[in-house]
Amino acid sequence: MPLSTEELRKRIGSQQWTAHNIRLNSECTTRPGEPDFHETDLRLHAILRVMDMLFGPRLEQVRVADLGCLEGGFALALAQRGAQVLGIEARRRNIEKAELLRDHFGLPNLSFQLSDVKDFKADRFGQFDLVLALGILYHLDQPVEWLRQISATTRRALILDTHFAPADDLSMSSLDSRLTLGPLERRTSGGSTVEGRWFHEFPEGADPEAQLWASYSNHKSFWLTKESLVRSVAQAGFPLVFEQHDYSCNNYGLFNVTYPRCILVAIREAS
Repeated sequence: MPLSTEELRKRIGSQQWTAHNIRLNSECTTRPGEPDFHETDLRLHAILRVMDMLFGPRLEQVRVADLGCLEGGFALALAQRGAQVLGIEARRRNIEKAELLRDHFGLPNLSFQLSDVKDFKADRFGQFDLVLALGILYHLDQPVEWLRQISATTRRALILDTHFAPADDLSMSSLDSRLTLGPLERRTSGGSTVEGRWFHEFPEGADPEAQLWASYSNHKSFWLTKESLVRSVAQAGFPLVFEQHDYSCNNYGLFNVTYPRCILVAIREAS
C-alpha cells in the first residue's frame, strides 16, 4: 500500500534529496520545483532505448544491477517496467531515500543493498543481464581493475556513463573550472598500459558519508583518457563496445571538450 501524503512529507522532510525528483503522488515529489526525473532525464531515456533493443518489451526475466544507485531513480524506473532490479549504494543517507521509493511503490522486484561498489563481485551478488555503472567509474582509484571485476558479474550488457580525462594539455585549458585534474600519467594494470589524470575528491580523513557527490572509500580518483577507457572496457571482456550519442548530441561540444563525459554500451553475445 502506498505511503500516505503525511508520511511521505515527514520522511522527505528528514532527508536531503539532491538528484532525483520523483513524483510520489499528486501532492508530493522528492525535489519540489525540479523537473520530473522520469519524464525529462535524457540518460534514463537513452538507457531505456538500449534495453528495448537488447531485451524487447518484456523485462520480467531481466536481472539488473544499478551500481552506485544514489537515490534510486534509475532503479525505480527499470523496476516499474518489470525488470528485477538491485540497487547498490555505499551511503546510508542515499539508501534511506531509495528505500522510501521501495516502500511507497511496493515493487517486489526492486531491492537495495548498502555496499561499496568495490565489493560488487559475482561470488557475492551473482550475475546480471544488465549492469548500470552511471557516474561511478570516475570516482574510483583503480578503474581498470574494477571494470574487470564487474565484467564477471555481467551476462549481456554493461552501460557505463562516465567522465574521461583530456589526452593532451591543450585541451585542459577548455575544461569546466570544477574539473581540477592533474598531469597526464601512465599506469600499468595486468600487463596493459593506460593513461589518465588524478582528480582529488575530498581531503584525506574527511567523512565520506557527508560527501554525497564524491567517491566513498578513496579520496582521489583516476580518470582514464577516452582511448584508455574504450580499450579497457573492450579488454575487460566485451567484444562489442559503442558510444551512445542520442542523449548528448545537442550538447556535443560540452560533453567532448568542456565537460568530457560519455555513455559507452558494452555487449556480449547472447548465450
